[in-house]
Amino acid sequence: MHFKHRLRDATLAGLAAFTAVIILSYLKDWTHFMVLSAPLGATLVLLLLLPSAPLSRPKHVILGHLLTTILTIIGLKFIPDPMIGLAVCFGLSFTLMVLTDTLHPPAGANPILIYLADPELVPMDFLLPTLFGTLFMIGFASVYHYIFTHRRYPFGPKAHKKAANVASSQPGSTAANAANAAKSNINESS
Repeated sequence: MHFKHRLRDATLAGLAAFTAVIILSYLKDWTHFMVLSAPLGATLVLLLLLPSAPLSRPKHVILGHLLTTILTIIGLKFIPDPMIGLAVCFGLSFTLMVLTDTLHPPAGANPILIYLADPELVPMDFLLPTLFGTLFMIGFASVYHYIFTHRRYPFGPKAHKKAANVASSQPGSTAANAANAAKSNINESS
């Protein structure tokens, strides 16, 4: 990619990240709970800059964050030692995300964030911001990509299949040519 394209993409993503953080910061005043966190910031990096990565799909973002948050809320309730509880929840979060096919690396930080937070907070003080924040990030990424990249997020396996189907329907193309055409179409639109 040429430098001017990288500069444009980097600038747009930076401005989008600025906008998302401003919106979430003001939403804190309206919702009366914190919807912005470091794990959600890392999620936004993936959604804006690596949207076709498997770990950036909405299922991974939403369920990865919710599963790790729910698991940690349970850990807070049933494991009295905070160091043991954090270690158990952190390890189990990885296992649970892999077993449920919802691996999302930023969600792995939720146990640490929750254990460092005020232990007197009620479970909904963790769960609602996580749910709202992930839904906001997915919606924000969808709007961003629709306006600035002219692609519809989420893209991933369906986009690959669609491009392959289009290429294979062209007259005189072989399966290998179709696959190569699909790859080049995806790479060009990135």
